[in-house]
Amino acid sequence: MMKSYILLQNDFYPQSAFVLIENFKNLCHKLEIPIAKTQKIPCENRLLPFVNEVGYYGRILRALIEAGGENKKLLACDSQTLLGILGFFKKYYEDLEFKERLLEDFGREVDILELEKNFVFAPEVILKNSKGLQKKRRWEGFKCGFLVDRELEQIIKEYYLIEEFENLLGFKMQVFYKDSYDYLLFSNKNLAYKMGGKDYYEIIDCGVDLIVTPNIGNFELLDRNADKIKKALGRDDLEIPILFLPQVFLALFEECSASSLLFNRHNIAPKML
Repeated sequence: MMKSYILLQNDFYPQSAFVLIENFKNLCHKLEIPIAKTQKIPCENRLLPFVNEVGYYGRILRALIEAGGENKKLLACDSQTLLGILGFFKKYYEDLEFKERLLEDFGREVDILELEKNFVFAPEVILKNSKGLQKKRRWEGFKCGFLVDRELEQIIKEYYLIEEFENLLGFKMQVFYKDSYDYLLFSNKNLAYKMGGKDYYEIIDCGVDLIVTPNIGNFELLDRNADKIKKALGRDDLEIPILFLPQVFLALFEECSASSLLFNRHNIAPKML
């Protein structure tokens, strides 16, 4: 019997997260991926660890322990959550002072090697349960810009995720490993618009039909602030939409409409369905 998952809902940007989470739940239903429950946890890796490092990583530690205690795995469906989990392990192994403060706050020792088995990144689960998707409708003829965190380049290449996505979905993917500038929305919005817009227009100037990202912060910055980005960059074009991975996979199912994929919640409205 397949082990069920605890879906981590990164609610740092609630409106953007809603688009991702609802589509991901729908995709899990289609692919018969068992979700035992959803657990909300804010993940953002520039501001939150700086404000309260022990508190931020302590929430991740508790979620990992809880999952193991229930014989389940945490399912990280966005890259900021994955980087938060990976950041916790890196900090735990490399910073002895942090480890001591964390365990003092937590109140007991932990089996860190066992905790490493208690999470998985959503694309891995989707690909393992994607049998039959090639018989669905395809993204043939489309060119996709895949905007992903720079820190995940090794993982993307190690698991051949781009090749797997292209084979299943049918479109050509051009990868852009970039830092996300969403954190600047809290300190210097104009700089956020300029830096994010520079990346956005670099991608669309390569002739892509859509941009796909696993990063909620990218969606928050580039879609929800699209008009401000257009103005900051002095451009007159704003037509290439930003989608999450679950939306792209769900579009393979003919019964899935633009409405069910929540395209109406995008500021840059996708027009391909």
